[in-house]
Amino acid sequence: MDVNTTIDRAVALHQGGDLVGAEALYRDILVAVPGLADVHYLLGMALLGQGKAPVAVKALRMALRLKPGAGEWWFNLGTALRQAGEGEAALDAFATAADRYAGEPARRADALAESGALLAARGDGAGAERMLREALSLAPGHAGSRGNLSAVLYNRFADADSLDRTDAAAGLAEAARLTPDRVAIWHRLGLAHLRAERPAAALEAFDTALARGGGGGALLLARSDALSVLGRFEEAHEMAERAAAILPPDETGPLVAGAVALHGLGLLGEAADMLRRVLAIDPGHVAGLLNLGNVLEDQGDGDGAEECYRRLLARAPNLPVAHWQRAQARLRAGDLAEGWREYEWRWHMPGFGLPAPLRGLPVWDGVADPPGGCLLVHAEQGHGDSLQFIRYVPMLRARGLDLHVQVQSALVRLFRDSLPDDIAVGTLGDAVPDGIACRCPLLGLPLRLGTGSLTDIPADIPYLRVPEVRRMPWRARLRDLPGLRVGLVWAGDGRAGDPRAAATDRRRSLSLPQLAPLRDIPGISWVSLQKGPKAAQAADAPFAIADWTEELSDFADTAALVAELDLVVGVDTAVIHLSAALGRPTWVLSRFDGCWRWLRDRGDNPWYRELRLFRQAVWGDWRPAITELADGLARHTSESASEVKGRNPK
Repeated sequence: MDVNTTIDRAVALHQGGDLVGAEALYRDILVAVPGLADVHYLLGMALLGQGKAPVAVKALRMALRLKPGAGEWWFNLGTALRQAGEGEAALDAFATAADRYAGEPARRADALAESGALLAARGDGAGAERMLREALSLAPGHAGSRGNLSAVLYNRFADADSLDRTDAAAGLAEAARLTPDRVAIWHRLGLAHLRAERPAAALEAFDTALARGGGGGALLLARSDALSVLGRFEEAHEMAERAAAILPPDETGPLVAGAVALHGLGLLGEAADMLRRVLAIDPGHVAGLLNLGNVLEDQGDGDGAEECYRRLLARAPNLPVAHWQRAQARLRAGDLAEGWREYEWRWHMPGFGLPAPLRGLPVWDGVADPPGGCLLVHAEQGHGDSLQFIRYVPMLRARGLDLHVQVQSALVRLFRDSLPDDIAVGTLGDAVPDGIACRCPLLGLPLRLGTGSLTDIPADIPYLRVPEVRRMPWRARLRDLPGLRVGLVWAGDGRAGDPRAAATDRRRSLSLPQLAPLRDIPGISWVSLQKGPKAAQAADAPFAIADWTEELSDFADTAALVAELDLVVGVDTAVIHLSAALGRPTWVLSRFDGCWRWLRDRGDNPWYRELRLFRQAVWGDWRPAITELADGLARHTSESASEVKGRNPK
């Protein structure tokens, strides 16, 4: 046999695709000359090409024993070992190949990518990620590494609980950048954003999934959820209907999503019917029970809502949102004792973060006096909440505690004016004062101070005060206004960064033109108390309205003006709490699903003696409430005029 001629023939057959013929010649050559490393290697490659991985491994190993192999030999041994199911040995071979490819970035990236894929396959996500990231640092466009790293990141957040991790969205966003055409990644990225209370980002991800060919029922339902959180309820309902059209008839997801959208549109009866269908399919359905409870509560069926929440908590006793919704329902029902206990679950809900200086400070239990008799009381929610619950601080002072109060900056001056001088008032987020070992949030005080019934509410009003020197300029200015001087606030804070709060604000707020019926009431001089973007509406008001709000820099300034008014009228905002806490007559236009603090079906309120409520009778329809308000104002101005006339007879 002419060995060289036979090798040439074998290689030609190999290159021509005749792997069986090439294998036979390679074996003939090795019978004659068994020590030819290159022929063992070529035999191994011919076998590998035929899918004979186990025997290919033997040939390639023999080649490497006979001759120190280049990176390519080790790489192909790794490939044969992987195909033969010898994962650990394949990893070693690819690692050696990567070392031999030290001066060849693209080839080294190939070896690292194979190692990463093997590590990923055996569940070592961290190890796979290290290998794949190194491969991409050498060859940024390496398709295999991009795809495998994308899969590693995707699989890291495979279960629902993992989507709650703070790095979920970032990891999935990177996976989407690596393989932008994978619909499943965009879908899961949207779910991560939704869980992190970023509905706009979630919607963008879901839309990308749809644009890349997605359209399954789960994706459509997720998009419906995002739209509902954003307050786009009509679109959310349409998306739920699209999902229902392609999912099995007994699938509950479209019913829940559709009911949530209908609830947002104020179609409470239809929403309740849908949710009852969910519970007919699955009596313990968590989302069905939660949302039916919420709908029934807004319908005024407190007993029905309570039954739903109790059934839900029996099934999911540690579900924060169930406790949170029940807390507000119990408070609205006047069951303060149970309501305040449930209200402690708010700290497990999104949107209840604390400034960094407070996070590590223990919460006072309300039983024993705090260490050293020192307690930090701090704001936790909106300005209105702070104005309402600062009334509890004197009860703490009566216990002899050394008190420090931290509130929003716009309230600091007002509270310094109103609280005793020995109570230090600072800004929320300031450093914790020396000597403070524990804290208590303002809305945690009712529970800890045992005010568990409506008759226990501290009602020593006014509990906010304005120094005479600050009131006098407003007294002089208002003296020239005829009739009753009535302050008006018609809109709340839009909360653009918080979609759920923004949706609530849209329900509670008015535009000034909606109050046009008030222009026909004689004997009133209107004074604007409206701050924020909607304050500009005063320039085109449907009736004359004095507007000095540019001079109001904080609540201390606003309080000085309010203290000199005869009446304050408005929607449910912080100014309403300010006015009522100053003891001024205060009339409130309350939305159909009014805040828990206004209770249910009452025109008065135990939190504030001088407060009167005008409630929406139909979701979203302010007209009857405004008419009732206008009639009340007409009677009030007439009675006031009669009193003045009676005091000043001709």
